[in-house]
Amino acid sequence: MKSILLCLFLATACARPAERTDVGGPRVVSLIPNATEIIFDLGLGDHLVGATRYCDRPAAARRIPRVGGILDVSSEAVLATRPDLVIGSPKVLRGHLADLLSKAGADTLVLDFDTAESVVPGIRALGRALNRGERADRLVRTLEKDFDDLRDRARTNPPVKVLFVAGRNPLVVASRASFIGDLLERMGVENVVTAQRIPYPTWSLEQMLRADPDVLLDGAVEAGDLEGSMAAGGIRAAREGRVLSFADHALLRPGPAAVRAALKLADDILVSAGR
Repeated sequence: MKSILLCLFLATACARPAERTDVGGPRVVSLIPNATEIIFDLGLGDHLVGATRYCDRPAAARRIPRVGGILDVSSEAVLATRPDLVIGSPKVLRGHLADLLSKAGADTLVLDFDTAESVVPGIRALGRALNRGERADRLVRTLEKDFDDLRDRARTNPPVKVLFVAGRNPLVVASRASFIGDLLERMGVENVVTAQRIPYPTWSLEQMLRADPDVLLDGAVEAGDLEGSMAAGGIRAAREGRVLSFADHALLRPGPAAVRAALKLADDILVSAGR
């Protein structure tokens, strides 16, 4: 289950490129894909000398040397980049790695990017740490406008009932407690997964049948024909062709790109539901 949930916010791995040695200014290692993306938004992608194998947005991020994954970071690879600043989550920047970075004289920035509420403080913290406060403020203002535009964008009476599938084997869905659930609530649709404590619970086909969503949202990163399998299982939305799949999984990673993707999703839901 843990590996499946990690996949919700991470894309496929990329080959390790050659190490960069031509960076001027602060040398930054990002151990959070969301932070990597925002650093590029701040115009500082050239300062990234290390990133996880899941840091794949934007496309230029794929050329950054890899230093491991999310929970399997290589301390040796991080130190080999000679970083001035390492950005990571509380689960990663602690213990042995934190001690090594301190002894090497590298600064650390601990961030969480788990909820919609964490994105704005995260952007501002990155702006302060990288001396890009004004640009971070502009990015925040754009993000807040996007959040405003998202509010009630897909609200109808009665509301469109949706179910977001985040994993296929087992069947993992996004509840109201998840970041995706937050976006769905903001746009005014009804998320049929009502769990309040577990962000991504495992569901059965029987639960999907009882929930009977109007639109099925296929956000699973695994390959497969969700529409066909759900139609065969009797899910009405799949039988009637009301399944939305995402070629771009920006929606799965809390950050500015996710909110932009949610704006498009809200419009697509209304079209799919015939509202």
